[in-house]
Amino acid sequence: MPSTATPRRYSRLPAVCERAGGIGRNTVYRWGQEGIFPRPVRLGPNCSAWPDDEIEAVLNARAAGADDAAVRALVARLHAERTAGASAA
Repeated sequence: MPSTATPRRYSRLPAVCERAGGIGRNTVYRWGQEGIFPRPVRLGPNCSAWPDDEIEAVLNARAAGADDAAVRALVARLHAERTAGASAA
């Protein structure tokens, strides 16, 4: 029976920078270290990308007026779900 789950989509760094309002690559990584933006997923030895659903969740929270503390909590929850999903597979 074929799976009906939608495959997870990923974006590479240039697309992430553009989607986040034209921010720079250093800002993306700094925000990741500060916990206010999702961290990338290693897809291979020379390839990292960000899950589109996580980027959208953070951008939507910011658009709704979430402060840094609320975004940190959201990012922590997204990372926990990512880790839980990886261990279940």
